[in-house]
Amino acid sequence: MKKTIKIICVTAACIFLGLIAYISFAGRKEKNTEQKYSFYYINSEETKLKEEKYTPEKETAEVMLRDFSESLNNCETREDGISLFPEGVKISSYSIKDEILRLEFNEAYSKMSRTRELLVRTGVVKIFIQIPGIDSVEIYVGKKPLTNSKGEEVGAMNSDTFVEFSGSDGDVYSYDTFTLYFTNKNGDKLVEEQRSVRYRRNLPKATVVLEQLARGPLEKDHYPTIPENSEVLSLTKANGICYVDYNSVFQDYALNVSEQIPIYSVVNTLIAATDVDKVEISIEGNKEVTFGQNMQLYKFYEWNDSLLASTKAKKEQN
Repeated sequence: MKKTIKIICVTAACIFLGLIAYISFAGRKEKNTEQKYSFYYINSEETKLKEEKYTPEKETAEVMLRDFSESLNNCETREDGISLFPEGVKISSYSIKDEILRLEFNEAYSKMSRTRELLVRTGVVKIFIQIPGIDSVEIYVGKKPLTNSKGEEVGAMNSDTFVEFSGSDGDVYSYDTFTLYFTNKNGDKLVEEQRSVRYRRNLPKATVVLEQLARGPLEKDHYPTIPENSEVLSLTKANGICYVDYNSVFQDYALNVSEQIPIYSVVNTLIAATDVDKVEISIEGNKEVTFGQNMQLYKFYEWNDSLLASTKAKKEQN
């Protein structure tokens, strides 16, 4: 009897220890699954970020800051993409204060195109805010804070700064690069600006580019051509012609540029982005309008090469 009880006790103890071991292992496994970190690089087309798994030696700010900075500065390439940083761009120093990471880059950072810089900035923020104790990131070029096209400081950035869409949104969203036409400092020539935009598939490209045009340029030495509050009231395409009806802001608050610039900024941008050859602009349904002193809106406007700062042939239709 005593022997039987002893066997039962030993068996129960083994089962209990086995359960403890299983729970402990499961807990560690779950913890490891949760503790997933990522590193980002750019796809071969240079249009979006790609993600790969990263496992730190230690989950400390010191180790992860060092690893991330070294990997980025080394410009490591991938089979299906390119390094986040272009050649020459480096993180020269970093510091943390009040959970804000301050990254100082060398001057090569300011030489990037606006499209590449936005990808780099997004990737940098996504990478570094994973580090324990870091909630946001500030970027400096040398000792000067990063600024936007209006000269305003960008400031601290976090996960809410950049709007993204998951891969499951592929059937809902499109991603295209458009050529927009802004103006130079003198307001007498059109300058090209490439802009990559993710937008809902049900939105016409004409609507997308005109929205981007109203938002203004992102590149240095490029200037807006139409008022920011310009609103497209209606937009129709028929027989190779795009009919655009703007609100009165388009005319009443016209910018201090050559009167041809706003019109052909719209015209060239639409023709470059869509399959139209001509554009007619009206103001709140009225096309019997003179824009500025001489621009009659009752006519069809076509592509204008003569206003381009550097003459280029019309882009192939998307």
